[in-house]
Amino acid sequence: MSLEKDQVFFKNFSIVVGLLGLMMVIFLIAAMIIGDIDYAGDARDDKVAERTAPVGEVRADGEAMPEQKTAAADTGEAGASDEPRSGKAVYESVCMSCHSGALPGAPAIGKAGDWAPRIDKGMDTLYDNAINGYQGDGGMMPARGGDSSLSDDEVKAAVDYMIEQSES
Repeated sequence: MSLEKDQVFFKNFSIVVGLLGLMMVIFLIAAMIIGDIDYAGDARDDKVAERTAPVGEVRADGEAMPEQKTAAADTGEAGASDEPRSGKAVYESVCMSCHSGALPGAPAIGKAGDWAPRIDKGMDTLYDNAINGYQGDGGMMPARGGDSSLSDDEVKAAVDYMIEQSES
């Protein structure tokens, strides 16, 4: 009886070890096909260092900082020029994350009922809340939608764009 139990154990053990080996082979083949696994970690460390690099530095010696290009100018992203972005461009890059209808309390683009009570308070109030931020019962609006690089005109253009898209 003991010999029979040992044979069953070794058979099951062999199956488990064989399946683990098969899984490792499949994993390695997939890794070679995808080519995204970096066993040394050097390339991944460089990417992390690039993403977490400081955006500026402080000089305490009184000397002026040399002029630096902005990240947007380096990559050719929107906002790299001196021209203000259109309301649609600002909406798509900043405002859409909250005003697409995904965030409760944020008036959704295309829904006139969401915007009507805000418009009734006056456009100056609406612009002021968008530029300086607003904390109310319905939620919170961060100043400039959380993007401090936006000019007043760009914020106003985005507000105008959202209202135009929401008029019935």
